[in-house]
Amino acid sequence: MEIFQELLHQNVWLISAMILFVVVLSKYLAAKTSTVDVLWLIIFGSLFANLHLIPEHHEVLEYIGEWGIVFVMFALGFEEDLDHFKQGLKRSIGIAIIGAIFPFMAGYISAKLFGYSDSVALLWGLTMTATAVSLTMVSLKNENLHKSTAATGIMTAAVVDDVLSLIGVAIILPLALTATTSGGELEIDLANLTWILFKVTLFFLIVLVVGLFAFPEKVPSNLPPDASLLQRIDYYLTKLFVPVSVRRFLSVHSGQFTPLIMIFIAMSMGALADLFGFHPAIGAYLAGLFLKKDYFLFEEREDRVYRESKLVIDHLAFTIFGPIFFVNLGAKIIFDFEILGQILHQVLILYLLVLIFQILSAALAARFTGGYAWHEAFMIGIGMLGRAELAFIVINIAYTENHIFDEAQFQTLIFATFLLNISVPLLIKWYKPYYEGHKELRLFGVELSR
Repeated sequence: MEIFQELLHQNVWLISAMILFVVVLSKYLAAKTSTVDVLWLIIFGSLFANLHLIPEHHEVLEYIGEWGIVFVMFALGFEEDLDHFKQGLKRSIGIAIIGAIFPFMAGYISAKLFGYSDSVALLWGLTMTATAVSLTMVSLKNENLHKSTAATGIMTAAVVDDVLSLIGVAIILPLALTATTSGGELEIDLANLTWILFKVTLFFLIVLVVGLFAFPEKVPSNLPPDASLLQRIDYYLTKLFVPVSVRRFLSVHSGQFTPLIMIFIAMSMGALADLFGFHPAIGAYLAGLFLKKDYFLFEEREDRVYRESKLVIDHLAFTIFGPIFFVNLGAKIIFDFEILGQILHQVLILYLLVLIFQILSAALAARFTGGYAWHEAFMIGIGMLGRAELAFIVINIAYTENHIFDEAQFQTLIFATFLLNISVPLLIKWYKPYYEGHKELRLFGVELSR
């Protein structure tokens, strides 16, 4: 066994084969049990890592997993309707703000209940803030709910949530780090915060120019003499980008290279997002969102290129590369049963507080600030439950780099995050019949089913 493990950690091809075995096994069991494959991918990723059959971390495969989540979000954006997304964005500001504040409070309160310092409590709150939208969207797709109104609400709220998380890291992380020093003063770096806000604004301006003016090839016709400033901007910018419109690239050699061009666009927008401090998946999602079916209609069989390209992207995202991301996510959960026995009550309290605070706050915000129906609002609450990569980044900074967390605090956050992420596909599957109106659900006299 030791010889196999030594060989495993040195041979990237053997590791790749083991991870793909986990993917095949998870897909098979999900199909056999009519459950969500993400659940099995995370569970088997953790199990195989604890048995030392796959490594907890491998740089090459981590990058492959990141490719996968970029493909997933690009494919989901490609399926979404832009007008639908814009309507959802207007309704999701309150969901994102309230849905970020309350999980932060749950993490902070939990840490204080256990007698931890303010710096630890701040970081516990920060780990519980950002939503793992990729996990939710894949879970919704497995239940064929990814085009629902609730799914759009979750995605749009997550985009805003990602911005808030960036700002939160800029403010809270330095605050917590200085609080650990004896007699350290709590100071907010206004220059750094201003720089973050500038980058956020610039990123979305660039995305809007690319999506609204560089991608289309049709110049708005009949610009009236009394045209508004926005109409003139639309006219002249679109006209400027006509020579490099996206259809010209998608139609190269009658569409033979269209999937390749689509992947290039996804990666380019992902790289742009990463440059400005966002996760690359956000840029890829927006790239897919701005790609319309009209851009692919350039042959006699009008939808052939569109259908074939979509099939390629979907297989890359949901069958091959995307699942590797979730296996890697599970592999980060390494069990230490001696410590787990000591912190089990902390894990359960943190998990339950975040679960209750997140679902209720996001659902109430969706109902009363977004105007969603109760059954949609409750699904949005469930969809905001997963914890994103930000949690692992903050945990790594606090535990590995700055030694703010001890082993018990580290394990508490890891296992609570694991339980929250596992809960997402389970709760979505449980709630689906109520969401679709096949069953009736009431809570405190409120009808939560369709």
